[in-house]
Amino acid sequence: MRSRLAVSHAAYTGISLIFALGMGGCGSSGSSSAPSPVRPSVTRSSAVVSHISGFVLDTGYRVLAGASVVVVDGPQAGTATTADATGQISLAGTFDRTTKFRATREGYVAAEQTWNCSIGADLCSETGARPWLGFYLASPVSPVNLAGDYTVTFTADNACTEVPPELRTRTYLAAVTPSSEPNVPAGTSFTATARNASFLGNLNSFLIGVSGDYVDVWLHGGHDPALVEQLGPSTYLAISGNAAASVATSSASTVTAQFDGWIEYCVMPAPMGPIYNCGTSNTTGEPTGAAITRAHCESPNHRLTLTRR
Repeated sequence: MRSRLAVSHAAYTGISLIFALGMGGCGSSGSSSAPSPVRPSVTRSSAVVSHISGFVLDTGYRVLAGASVVVVDGPQAGTATTADATGQISLAGTFDRTTKFRATREGYVAAEQTWNCSIGADLCSETGARPWLGFYLASPVSPVNLAGDYTVTFTADNACTEVPPELRTRTYLAAVTPSSEPNVPAGTSFTATARNASFLGNLNSFLIGVSGDYVDVWLHGGHDPALVEQLGPSTYLAISGNAAASVATSSASTVTAQFDGWIEYCVMPAPMGPIYNCGTSNTTGEPTGAAITRAHCESPNHRLTLTRR
């Protein structure tokens, strides 16, 4: 999907490689594929790596091209690099587990952290896994507080005639709560958990990032689905994408925006396992084999409305 989403999350491909999530277009087990950090493990301080990749975004998941990242201490102290047009960075040298890095960009609050590794820092250099840095810089403007109870409505693009008419608009009750992630400034990240419907496994939640008055609603960005409603024993409606808008109040009552992503109606010959797979893969999900019905509509012109109750 090459659209506004590809621009606002141009670093996503690099991020997914760093996290080694192995995401496929139609397979999801319910773990978030949004650009949020992997929780750090307790590791030995002796772990040493020679190359680190990473990214710099703001807390609304927007790429911060031109941001500076400098090594604060250790043998490479003072070494610096600049985030490219996709927000990605790369540093070479000798970095142990305690080495600190500092990211800055004009108009944002600087952040400092150590590097991480998806399999644990103590094993990173031994296995060839990729050490990484993920910076989320906050705006100096206080973030909008989205915590509360909402209804969230997804409306398919009118051009999505292949999706059954009764499914082109879906409304769920959702509880939006603050989420706490390593290296993400407090008050800038929220988790929305949908209710009042049956969902496949844990596929009933999505992330919301806030930077000042800018709100980004992230449903796995058009990769795997974040929401999969189970309409019947083997019938599903899956939703993936991204929506963003600016809101004018300190506590938003309504967020409405174009939703850039896809909506998929799927009927399988038997119930799926916990991994979503609409018959497009022989290796992910259960059961394998072709779907009885698959109506997939990808568009930048879907709509999302989040309304406080």
